Amino acid sequence: MRQRVITGTYFVLIILLGTLAGKWPFILLFGLILFACLWEYYTLVAPKDIWKDLWRKYSGIIWGLIPYTLGIFLAHGTQLPGKQLALLILLYMTALLAWFFIPELFVRRSERFSQAALGLTGLIYVALPFGCLPLITIANGEYSFYQVLAILVLVWANDTGAYLTGMRWGKRLLLPQISPKKTWEGWMGGMVLTMLTGRLIAHFLDSWSVVDGLVIAALVSVWGPLGDLVESMLKREFEVKDSGQLLPGHGGVLDRFDAFLFALPPVALYWLVIR
Repeated sequence: MRQRVITGTYFVLIILLGTLAGKWPFILLFGLILFACLWEYYTLVAPKDIWKDLWRKYSGIIWGLIPYTLGIFLAHGTQLPGKQLALLILLYMTALLAWFFIPELFVRRSERFSQAALGLTGLIYVALPFGCLPLITIANGEYSFYQVLAILVLVWANDTGAYLTGMRWGKRLLLPQISPKKTWEGWMGGMVLTMLTGRLIAHFLDSWSVVDGLVIAALVSVWGPLGDLVESMLKREFEVKDSGQLLPGHGGVLDRFDAFLFALPPVALYWLVIR
């Protein structure tokens, strides 16, 4: 427990300092977090030190940095007409299919299709959500640190509320075949604390209306726990306790950002399109 508290404190301080230090430290920090999440994912699904797995691992990381980089350019005002942007996304996805599936035609091993699919899934699961992050924190080159901090605070509030409520009143298991400790009571407690936190954030941020605070909090309280469960499903599939060992007492970086990953796309959709 002591190690967990120490690691958690340093982790939060690094996130806060990197976010508050300005636009480029923020971009660098979350670029490193993206790299760490991709590294852990591909180490998990491609663990062997052979060229087939190394191919998927390193190429997956390289391909995974592209959506984040594109998001940075678009957030700085790079103008792409709708047709050109759609074509760029189509070419990216088509190239990914070819990159991961065609080499599997020429290797000798079982489950070739599923192995190629795992390589592609890592980009959808990890890389594409991170591509949304610059778009909701940077507008025409202007960086708004409070955007990412607000989402992180909501995710942390959801985790805290779920943990405390589940420990005190949790009885009915949510999905015992995936996560034996998560309960419906914990999920409800996490949602309540997240909604209250969203309302509080809207009170202090002029750019957030009360509706913004409540809608984003609702999205985080639904999609965040789903992201946590999906990562639990991934770890259960590969029979590991943590995604990595970079954060003593907490596991890997992907363990800390699983909820954040799932919450980012719906929050971005609301903030950029619906709002």
